[in-house]
Amino acid sequence: MSKLAIRNLEDKDIPVVEEIFDKYWSGYFREHLSNKLKFMDMNWIIAEQDSEVVGVAASRKAPEQMRMYSDTDSVIEFYVAAVKYQGQGIGTALRNERVEQARKAGYKEAVFFSGETHQDSWAFHDNLDFKRAGEFTAPDGEKGIIWLMKL
Repeated sequence: MSKLAIRNLEDKDIPVVEEIFDKYWSGYFREHLSNKLKFMDMNWIIAEQDSEVVGVAASRKAPEQMRMYSDTDSVIEFYVAAVKYQGQGIGTALRNERVEQARKAGYKEAVFFSGETHQDSWAFHDNLDFKRAGEFTAPDGEKGIIWLMKL
């Protein structure tokens, strides 16, 4: 296997990203992810290995309802992360790139929400530099956990 490369999302990547999304989400959230691929207020990046898109992540300025978990107004939300293959460091590489981009953009903190439907990913978040900040209910009603990271 060749080295993992992280780059900005391009239009040609969208069909594969949609397939990765299908592995993780359905319903309301999944329906709206496709539309959000085109949103300008989000920074989408992908992980690519051997010319194959193997992961995707997005970030955006944290919405107001998530800022109550932070100590500053300079908060970025790590919005979504999904990988084609688990346990190969793809998610960690995407997280590290988002952290680096957020720091360069001047953000001081990052927040991340994961719903109860994705509890299998909670150990991944607990093992990183994020700390559980509290329980949260997303706009679609899903309950889950907010993690906070000082940048």
